[in-house]
Amino acid sequence: MALADFLITLLTFVAIYGLFGVGLNVKYGFTGLVDFGHVAYFMIGAYVTVVLTMPASVQGYGGIGGFDLPALFGALFPGGALVGWFVGIAGGMVAAALVSLLVGVPTLRLREDYLAITALGIATILTAVFENEEWLFNGPFGVRSVYQPLAGVFPVSLGSFTLNMVVLGGLSVVTFLAGGFLVVRYARDAGGRTRALVGAAAAVFVLWYFVQPLLGGGMVELQTNVMWLFDPTAGPEGGLDYDRFFLLFATALLGAGYWWVERTVNSPYGRVLRAVRDDEDVPKALGKDTYRYKIQAMMVGSGLGGAAGALYAIQLGFISPEQFASTLTFFAFTAVIIGGTANNAGVILGTAVFWLINSGTRFLNDFVPSEFSVQLAAARLMLIGALLIVILYYRPEGLLGEQEYDVGVADGDAPPDRTTGGVAGGGTDD
Repeated sequence: MALADFLITLLTFVAIYGLFGVGLNVKYGFTGLVDFGHVAYFMIGAYVTVVLTMPASVQGYGGIGGFDLPALFGALFPGGALVGWFVGIAGGMVAAALVSLLVGVPTLRLREDYLAITALGIATILTAVFENEEWLFNGPFGVRSVYQPLAGVFPVSLGSFTLNMVVLGGLSVVTFLAGGFLVVRYARDAGGRTRALVGAAAAVFVLWYFVQPLLGGGMVELQTNVMWLFDPTAGPEGGLDYDRFFLLFATALLGAGYWWVERTVNSPYGRVLRAVRDDEDVPKALGKDTYRYKIQAMMVGSGLGGAAGALYAIQLGFISPEQFASTLTFFAFTAVIIGGTANNAGVILGTAVFWLINSGTRFLNDFVPSEFSVQLAAARLMLIGALLIVILYYRPEGLLGEQEYDVGVADGDAPPDRTTGGVAGGGTDD
């Protein structure tokens, strides 16, 4: 696999699991809910979206549906197929949120540790139901007919080979420049140890992605790596293939989820969520119905997990219950802890670090005899565990720590609001 193709696959997984992690962060990072069953909503979102968008009669499928919403909406107006797919995703998110409501009503009054154990048990039960009840979603045989939006449009060509290369290649260079700018800006504001760590990580990436192909005499591979958005084999004139489009699409959905959660946690509503996390008695004393806030946070986080599940189904093209093991929840917790609890950017960074190690170390298979592949897989998990221990030791708040919030007050001491006795610029909760 070329490095550019590996990077596209890696970034697509980061976008999907980043959205999954942002949903978990709403529960755990901002509200303090330890939900070890988060993967259940990932699974529900995937299954419901697939069933709502797949054709009615599929060979080898004996479960509920399909409802073929893209074909239904596509018959009503131009572009309706894409709208029907979005409706399918919305259906998956709503189903995940409703199931979390049913789970949350009896469990969110429990203490943190009891809540974690109960949520894990419920997720295990749901997975067992999906696996054993064939009438529901085809049981252990899974679903192989996964609708891929706009799949028939690709590859997309802008015209001649040169035009495709210039436009898509130029956009690729812009993404590297933008990424480099963000890294330099972050390193400039960081402390000495963090700056050195960021510099070392950037140097490793440059050596691996740019210098290594150059030293190997692979100018074509280097050009492919630099112009990663341009696929010269996509059609007679090259262009944009479906994998690259899906990466952009998944990143856009991650951006939308990120924006939505950022708006929420920086609002008066978000301040109540953080107060529930820090000391639930305080918002209770101020008259807040904390139980209702926890239920709502549970539903929002689960809905985002359901959307991530829908993307996951498209990426793989096949889903079955065994793909939704509880380890995915712990992978997401690991990413949250690595990047920084209660920091959405940190969650995405932590997801990237986790999957870079988990997927990038697979290249070691080329240098290790095949009879040691099982030991190598275990060693990769040990490497992730060791990284987690180091981060918890030196930066217990995560790589980015908890984010700063917009509390409606300018920097520095705000003058008291003499009309209300409060602080000028402060919002009114709820």
